[in-house]
Amino acid sequence: MKQNDYQYALKPDWKSQVQLNLLNASSSNDTYILTLADVSEFSSLKHSEYTWLLSFSYQSTSKKKQGRVSVFTDEEEQGAIANSQFFEAKQKGIRYLNLSSLLSNDLVDEQIKLHFKYCATRPEATLLGFKKPAISSGPILIIAPHADDAELAAYGLYSDYSNHTWITTINAGQTLQSLDRQYIAGLDKNLTDAVGRKAQIRAWNSMTTPLLAGVKCERLTSLGYFNLTLDSLYTAPKEQQTDKILPELTPSISRGLNSIKLPNDERDTCTGESLIEDLASLLEQIKPTSVFITDPEIDPHPEHIMSAHALALAIRKSAHKPDRVFMYVNHLRKIKKFPYGPEHALTALPPWYDASSIFKEFSCYSHQLTLATQKEKVVSFDTMHDLRSKPRLKKSFKKWWHQNILKSDYQFYGYHSYFQTNIRANEVFTFVDGQVFSDALIQSQVQK
Repeated sequence: MKQNDYQYALKPDWKSQVQLNLLNASSSNDTYILTLADVSEFSSLKHSEYTWLLSFSYQSTSKKKQGRVSVFTDEEEQGAIANSQFFEAKQKGIRYLNLSSLLSNDLVDEQIKLHFKYCATRPEATLLGFKKPAISSGPILIIAPHADDAELAAYGLYSDYSNHTWITTINAGQTLQSLDRQYIAGLDKNLTDAVGRKAQIRAWNSMTTPLLAGVKCERLTSLGYFNLTLDSLYTAPKEQQTDKILPELTPSISRGLNSIKLPNDERDTCTGESLIEDLASLLEQIKPTSVFITDPEIDPHPEHIMSAHALALAIRKSAHKPDRVFMYVNHLRKIKKFPYGPEHALTALPPWYDASSIFKEFSCYSHQLTLATQKEKVVSFDTMHDLRSKPRLKKSFKKWWHQNILKSDYQFYGYHSYFQTNIRANEVFTFVDGQVFSDALIQSQVQK
């Protein structure tokens, strides 16, 4: 059994020790009652104003099947998928259970029960409460390194705040390894044409998909940068980048539908300096109180890390400083199936094993999605060409096996794994003060 503790530099606004008292047990299932150490203090809080995470000791009891923890009361269905969260098989350690949408009732009057299937726990646990940030207090800017990153991480959130959400996509996403990987087989006969077409299609994706959620076109921008790295930002910010297959490629290929005027529109250069200037200009024009970006510590994608650093440098350059920066994770090191379990289940913080952070400490926010919004999110994925995976034999057989033999909760809306992993009852983010984000990230790079 592999020991892996999830560790985060979390700073909850409220926390309490809780007891998980065993109600009944069987060979593969245990049911516990959650009991607070200080019920009166908890009862005085407005539960809907907090994100709730339960830090608990997890131990898998199966070598193959994922552990499932379902939260319910006497009035609710025990096995409801919307109240269930899934964890790794063959592992044990500290995990986080998302209770954000499940603690609206007073624990004094109604018992909260936790049903553990193919896993077990210890009696001691800690309930963490994070005060929800005032996201509706001002404009929201979501920065997507690539077309589809905003949808994967935050479609539900920007759908609920569509009337004051702005979205910008940084990278052209033109990379194409071979002609047989183009979106429409046989459409282009040479790689040069196919690369240019892919960049245009991804720009179209980024500029149209948010319309489904009610985000107006004039609040969307596509920047069209490519091949930028941390070195491009810090040591060679004026160095012009070129594409090996399409040398004439410039950011203008992605900017045809932009309404917002940006510093690099006329210069049309692909440099780190130009990207920083464009982001700083967006901050000054939009004046967002909340900015969303990929987590530079956890998400390992090089262009995701670069994008976070570009935001940090833009905040330093801009006259406007956002109140807070939210971080999301769309990739994990050596892990491709998180969040675990079937679509529409709960999710919480992703696997991370370091209790220290360059940000020192941060908070957590879980945004609840209705089932209707989750299904709209499925549609948004389907509009993204990069998520249109082919129905290969192995995937088709797996879908048939789950639906006809196992009769599991998996829906398999699409053949790309994101249709499974990222259709969840919650979208989860960490966040810090905007100035703290900028200073800490820049300082971490300078010290290397």
